[in-house]
Amino acid sequence: MNYTVYMADTTDHFVGLQAKINTQGEKLIQLQLPAWRPGRYELGNFAKHIRKLKITGDTGDQLDFYKLSKDCWEVNCLNQDVITLSYEYFANQPDAGACFINENLLYLNPVHCFMYVVGRANETFTISLDIPDHWRIACQLPQYEKKLLANSFDTLADSPLFASPNLIHHSFGLNQSTIHFWFEGGVVPDMQLLEEHTRKYALAQTEIFGELPLIDYHFLYLILPSKFRHGVEHADSTVIAMGPASELVEKSFYNDFLAISSHELFHLWNIKRMRPAEMLPYDFTKENYSRLGYIYEGITTYYGDLMLLRSGVWDLNTYFSSLCGDLDRHLNNEGRFNYSLAESSFDTWLDGYVQGVKGRKVSIYMEGLVAAWIADVKILVQTKGKYRLDEVMKRLYEQSYKSGRGYTQEMYKNTLESVAGISFENYFTELIDGKGNWDKYIAETLEYIGLELIVQKDELGNLLSRLVKKQQMSNSQAEIFDFWIK
Repeated sequence: MNYTVYMADTTDHFVGLQAKINTQGEKLIQLQLPAWRPGRYELGNFAKHIRKLKITGDTGDQLDFYKLSKDCWEVNCLNQDVITLSYEYFANQPDAGACFINENLLYLNPVHCFMYVVGRANETFTISLDIPDHWRIACQLPQYEKKLLANSFDTLADSPLFASPNLIHHSFGLNQSTIHFWFEGGVVPDMQLLEEHTRKYALAQTEIFGELPLIDYHFLYLILPSKFRHGVEHADSTVIAMGPASELVEKSFYNDFLAISSHELFHLWNIKRMRPAEMLPYDFTKENYSRLGYIYEGITTYYGDLMLLRSGVWDLNTYFSSLCGDLDRHLNNEGRFNYSLAESSFDTWLDGYVQGVKGRKVSIYMEGLVAAWIADVKILVQTKGKYRLDEVMKRLYEQSYKSGRGYTQEMYKNTLESVAGISFENYFTELIDGKGNWDKYIAETLEYIGLELIVQKDELGNLLSRLVKKQQMSNSQAEIFDFWIK
């Protein structure tokens, strides 16, 4: 399938798309646009952004087509060798997971706006960008001048791109791979410092899984003028949108910038390669329900910050401040008494990205982080520091991705028990599948590592926490604490 992308209307934010499709002798073909994107587990209904859809045959005459569903079209292509599909897509959402176009930037997440022929998603896609010659292109796909190549729709859907005359690029080697920074927005941090910090946490993450399974990895940074924070993971890249640009050089903003970058890189292994069985492969036409969000988002959230500490990028105070912020969100959500973590994962497709009804559910990110922290410390205690959650993730990676299959909760539970040498039955019954049991597990975890969680209320009644080391730690507590932070 050969696509051409052009700047249809930069004022009103429409990108033009045209595709040449070989009918392969079929009388009827179906064209499918995805209904959601990986990394955001809710329906996006992208078809609502399409206008001026037209399909013509070999002679340029318009062909008959009609909708089978909200985002699938059936085309009558009798006696046609090649048909031409054309439409415009509204692209005015400059976050980390959508599309945006103006006179100086073409930013696309292809999963939003490209179609595939049903039954032929594994065919090759060629994307030609009709852009000025002096513009640069940032994308994980192989690039030949202004053309990008994808070996399947899955690959194309997972390959965001920036095209702009203002892209700033920096790269460096890491093991046998190359890491790329691409900045759009006119402001960049200290590149050498960013390289140093990225190298440290990237090497620490690679050590967990035993490999960096790619040739090139691309950080696509969209620096915005207003306050914003959003990141989305991809197979060999990430898009991170942050603002305001004026605060990029400030320490607190830069630390947050590192945190989201570390989080998204950890997804390189956890969800982009090892993935729940229910999502292997992705079905872009409907919900892909899973009760395992505490693994693919919760564990990733835990490690995103922890790897900055363990790699030496952050000091202990910075890490504690970030962890307390996460604990505050946990403590101020009464949903932890009302809905389980596994149920909340299933329901991201229902209300996972809006506040929703107060106290209805928990977060696969925040409560998932807490569950990962509890499991990590539990393993450290039981194995006297020989193993930790790192070993579980490495084994799960080998059992699932390296073995060509998705993982299940049973696989995760069995791996936890194998590494720790104890039963995790109560952990799953009470924390993952249960509700209202968080406090006792958090208290136990704090006791293991010799910490106290001091919780106070602010003037609005919100709970604010502070982590402090006990004045008198036992030898065992000091030992586990040292294992944990290293």
